[in-house]
Amino acid sequence: MKKILMVGASVLAVASASFAQGDRVFDLPMLTQAPVLDGVIDGDEWAGSLELGCSPSQVQADGAEYGWRDIEAQQSEVSVNQLAQSDGEDAAIARTDADFNSRIWQAWNEDGLWVATAVADNAHDVEGGENGWAWWERDSLSLYVDLVNEKEEAVLNGEYTALNIINFQARPLESSPYTVSWARTVEGARSDDDGNDPDLIDGFLNGYRDAGDEFGGEADYVIEMFSPWENLMRFNLPAAPTVGTEMGFSWLPPDPDGDDGYGGQLQCWGWADDPSNFSTWVFSDMPAGPSGGSTAVEDDSWGRVKSTFQ
Repeated sequence: MKKILMVGASVLAVASASFAQGDRVFDLPMLTQAPVLDGVIDGDEWAGSLELGCSPSQVQADGAEYGWRDIEAQQSEVSVNQLAQSDGEDAAIARTDADFNSRIWQAWNEDGLWVATAVADNAHDVEGGENGWAWWERDSLSLYVDLVNEKEEAVLNGEYTALNIINFQARPLESSPYTVSWARTVEGARSDDDGNDPDLIDGFLNGYRDAGDEFGGEADYVIEMFSPWENLMRFNLPAAPTVGTEMGFSWLPPDPDGDDGYGGQLQCWGWADDPSNFSTWVFSDMPAGPSGGSTAVEDDSWGRVKSTFQ
């Protein structure tokens, strides 16, 4: 197994440059082979995938590039640092990259959307609170995705046209009935009270690994995730994507750090409650995966920025 060294977000523009078409519009590569969902980012199974960062330093970089809504609150025009200082957490660590730092790899094929994240974290928390289904109180990764790229304005009255939230908690798939949650748009409203229904989430898959201090934190982890088009087409995805399809997206990783309820989060590559602010995937036939990237993962440009392999 190869070791990943997490690096600062200031260099992420280099990693994403070959995928970017314009202002937060990214080509989404097509996998040549489905990854093994075992929580191990190894070999070239993710080579050539779109890589983006989500961390406090990424928010700082966004503020420098896109401007600030509120610099004291760490709210850039396209992202926000809402991490909190938990009980017993050093103030010098809270809300910094030493609190939470992640990389997210993204690709697709005819079956679904494939995502991997490697996280450097200072505390692991998937328990506590009154409701196990409350994913915003768990270490996890949420994809806010506009499946039809409506770019609707921020929703204030509870009426949606395109919002879907797919959440994978940082735990093995079979360890909890709440590992996967899906909130979606039903008749114009957000519907997530049945977001863990087995019939609803059947087919969503993940691979989780406790990574210890592998990435420089104390409670690091990896999640590899698969979301099938077949499921998403049961609701407001009109057809399986093809080359040229566009979707809006924002990444939101909660990071509770032992709090009994909501304990903080980041919003990256778009404000999650405002689909008009989402970044955009353009589905491409640019290959990713084995023999897909121009070189092996440890040698190509995104691998150089993402990690040092040993």
